Amino acid sequence: MQRSAAVQRMGEIFPGAMTWLIISALFWAPMIFPWPVALAIILFDLYWFTRSLSAAYYAIKGYSNLQREKKVNWRAAYESALDDGNVTIPWESVHHVVIIPNLNERIEKLRLTLEHLAHQDDVSHQITVVLAMEAKEAEAIDKAALLQEEFKESFAHIFATFHPDNIPGEVPGKSSNEAWAARWVKEHLVDRLGYDLANITVTSCDADSLLHPRYFSALTYYFSTDPKRHRRFWQAPIFLYNNIWDVPMPTRIISALSTVNFLSDLCKPHGLVFPQSTYTLSLQMAHEVDYWDVDVIPEDWHMFLKCFFHLNGEVDTVPVFLPVGADAVKAETYKRSLISRYKQAKRHAWGAEDIAYAAREFLVHPEIPFVIRSRRMWALVENHLLWSTHWFLLTLGGAVPALLAIPLREFAPGVGLPQIVSLILTVCLAPGVVIVVLDHLLRPAPPATMSKWFVAFTHAQWLLLPITSAVFASLPALHAQTQLMLGKSLVYEVTEKA
Repeated sequence: MQRSAAVQRMGEIFPGAMTWLIISALFWAPMIFPWPVALAIILFDLYWFTRSLSAAYYAIKGYSNLQREKKVNWRAAYESALDDGNVTIPWESVHHVVIIPNLNERIEKLRLTLEHLAHQDDVSHQITVVLAMEAKEAEAIDKAALLQEEFKESFAHIFATFHPDNIPGEVPGKSSNEAWAARWVKEHLVDRLGYDLANITVTSCDADSLLHPRYFSALTYYFSTDPKRHRRFWQAPIFLYNNIWDVPMPTRIISALSTVNFLSDLCKPHGLVFPQSTYTLSLQMAHEVDYWDVDVIPEDWHMFLKCFFHLNGEVDTVPVFLPVGADAVKAETYKRSLISRYKQAKRHAWGAEDIAYAAREFLVHPEIPFVIRSRRMWALVENHLLWSTHWFLLTLGGAVPALLAIPLREFAPGVGLPQIVSLILTVCLAPGVVIVVLDHLLRPAPPATMSKWFVAFTHAQWLLLPITSAVFASLPALHAQTQLMLGKSLVYEVTEKA
């Protein structure tokens, strides 16, 4: 027990300590180890170039996959698989539960999400919706009752659960609410109504998520034809475009970049994709691992890791190339919108606490092959360390060491560390152009009332990426990791999406 607690604390300290070591090394290491520092900076920039090139390539592939899967008739694909003997359970036996955790969400927002679910192609009668309300919300009961009445004919069932406040050992937030709702689903649908646990999917759906009309028909096909369906997460690309033309410019840039990068990640062949925001798994798998943990804030990556380690490392993520629309952060005023975006990024970056959890599970699950454990662990650590350090390394890595160490200013006539770094980062602009073009193709058309000059300006806004990346990516990640390192807690705050 003491060892477990020590590993937990070391895991909490690790991301912040490593981040501060890397950032501070830009200022002290050049004076002690000038040449190793120069080599490290150049290698990192080359790594960043290959990473950028890979992101651009797989983003293009993801765009192609989107165009293809939007045209698929999933029922016909199922019938073809049935003829080939590749169906493991009948189409009609699959039942989909959609859990929508929410707190203080406007009823109009929830209604729009439910309308998209009600128009699911061919399978709306196989969907049960669970409005996962928080009991502490004053209007929760009335809001849920009104939506249940409006949509009672649209689904197989529409229920509401009310997660109690102040349960000992729980951290308020999406994860604890989801665990409460999922346990209720198991008790009500399976134990009371007799649904087959093995044939139920459960989708964690954000209150602003607008699922593609063929998402659940595609999911029915994947679930009914995959013999490993109880070891899968299914993930669609999250498009932060619902309100993209209404949000402040810095938010628009970060949202567009996140959208294209996540689409790219879904295509990468390494198989190390983590679920994000709105995703699906089998209710049986959730039951096997005792559902979502109630003492964490970021729930998506954590739930994946919990399943991965508790189920012999056999769990992976399968992409579904049908977009899920989501809102970018927007509050009542421009200033509050930016503050809310920073807080949201900080909350997401708090997922660095999963490093502590994963490190502990890494040690207690030797039955999982070492290479498989290590690859998943590395993917987790790499993501969080890059998140908090990449801006400092890319922006300051060429100039600061050369300023502090004279030998680094000029290796040869006219060529020093700053010139080499500048050349590499300039080449990185080429993959960046691909991301800008794909964002233009993917985002919805601007409102007819919007000025053409303003629309044209949205392309020039990418020039501000170094600033927005610092303020709304690296700094909140650094903030979160530092608080975690110092043993401070984070209070879950619902992001404003007015």
